[in-house]
Amino acid sequence: MAEPADLLSTIVEFSIGLAGFSGVIGIFINQSGRWAYVDRFRITNLLIMSLTPGFMAFFTLGLMHASPGTQNAVNVSAGVFALILSVALVIIPKSRAKVPEQDKHLVGPKIFIPIAASFVIILSLQALIALSILSTQAFVIYYYSLVVMLLLAVVQFARLILARPNDLMDTSADGA
Repeated sequence: MAEPADLLSTIVEFSIGLAGFSGVIGIFINQSGRWAYVDRFRITNLLIMSLTPGFMAFFTLGLMHASPGTQNAVNVSAGVFALILSVALVIIPKSRAKVPEQDKHLVGPKIFIPIAASFVIILSLQALIALSILSTQAFVIYYYSLVVMLLLAVVQFARLILARPNDLMDTSADGA
C-alpha cells in the first residue's frame, strides 16, 4: 500500500477536480438565467460531497505534519469527519423537503436513501475510529470512507447531467 500522505494527496486532487467540473456543469445548467431550486440543491450537495473528502484529507495531512504518527491524526480527523456528516444528515433532509413536487423524482428515495444510508455507515465508522474502538486498520477505513464519499459524489455528478427538472425539459422540447 502507498504511503498515507500520498493517498491523502490523491484524495485532495480528485476532490478539487470533481468540484471544478461541478462548477462548469453548474454554469451550463444555469444558461437560462435562473436556477431551479432542485438544481441549487443538487449542486450544493455535489459540492459538499466532493469537497468534504478533500478538506478532510488536507486536514489529516496537516495533523500528520504537525505531530508525528498517523494514528492520532486519523482519530482526530475521523471525529471531525463524523461531526461534518452529522450536520449534513440534519441539514440535507430539511433542504430536500423544500424541493417542488414536480422535481421530487430527481431527489427521490431511490437516490436519497442509499446516499443517506452510506452517510450513516461512514459516520458510524468514523465515530468508532475517533473513539479508538476501531484502531486496527483505522487509516484504511478512514481512507476508504473518503473514497466512498467521492464515489457518491461522482454518482451525483452523473445524475446532475443526465436527470433534469421537468420544467426545463419541457421548455427545451418546445424550443426545438
